[in-house]
Amino acid sequence: MRRVLLAWAVVVAAIGLAPVPARADAPRDHGWWTLTNPGGLPTTPPAPPDVPAGGLLIQAGPGGPSAFAALLYELGPGTSAGKLTLTVAPNSGTTPMAKLQLCPLLQPINHPEAGGPMSDAPPYNCGKSVGAGPSTDGKSYEFDAGGLVSDNLVAVAILPADPVERVVFSEPDANSLATQPGSSDTASSGLDSGAIASPSDAGTAPSQDTASGLPGTISSPTFADSVPGASATGPTSVSPAPAAAPPATGGNGGAFVPAVSSGPEKATPLLVVMFVIGALGGAVLWLYAGRQRGSAVLSGPAPG
Repeated sequence: MRRVLLAWAVVVAAIGLAPVPARADAPRDHGWWTLTNPGGLPTTPPAPPDVPAGGLLIQAGPGGPSAFAALLYELGPGTSAGKLTLTVAPNSGTTPMAKLQLCPLLQPINHPEAGGPMSDAPPYNCGKSVGAGPSTDGKSYEFDAGGLVSDNLVAVAILPADPVERVVFSEPDANSLATQPGSSDTASSGLDSGAIASPSDAGTAPSQDTASGLPGTISSPTFADSVPGASATGPTSVSPAPAAAPPATGGNGGAFVPAVSSGPEKATPLLVVMFVIGALGGAVLWLYAGRQRGSAVLSGPAPG
């Protein structure tokens, strides 16, 4: 009996120590928007020749970004986010050693366009941001997105951190965001708890700064407002996020309805469980055979 209990203890310990499989996800939505597209045109102006299909353009301007990008990832319940890795597009006019930052979005990406007008861009708030520079070979950027999870979402704008930067990224793939199933702190991390709710009118564009044409977050923050540690030159209070729309009764009606997304798993706990069950079965059979052999020895040879 003690051997059986010991075997069970070993099985439980093995299950508890089994590594949780790491995962990676592709964005549900992504896009970029630019001041060079005034909006209201019959067709979207062509992207610069060095921006690949599905790629992203981030470019500084005199009073703020002249082009910026945004990404939205959906995570499973309890899933934590790790590194967000974006690859610099080959042969692009990317500024060497350019600095970038991630800022949480205040609304979902309602218009995932490539080179769309700024009136379609989602608003953001750089009150809490994450900065990054290029890798040593200049081929990628790696951001720590773990602190930007809110309501099982990683929804961020990618902005230039200096007024002379330009970076072109290839299309984010299924390995762009590292995730880890399990418990995570998904409390509000600079995002309003209702910020990712869809506006009641999906056709309403984000508020604009009349001076620069950028989405109104902190009156469309300038670099002094958005870069961490810089002195603020504008209002410091964030305008309240729009109220969440009631659930639609037919179709999504523009409401922000999460779509399940998952990336390729590097391992699966099912194999671990099957291995443990097999090992347990072998241990039980071994114990049973040992007890039968001991009983035969103790009973001695049968009388003639």
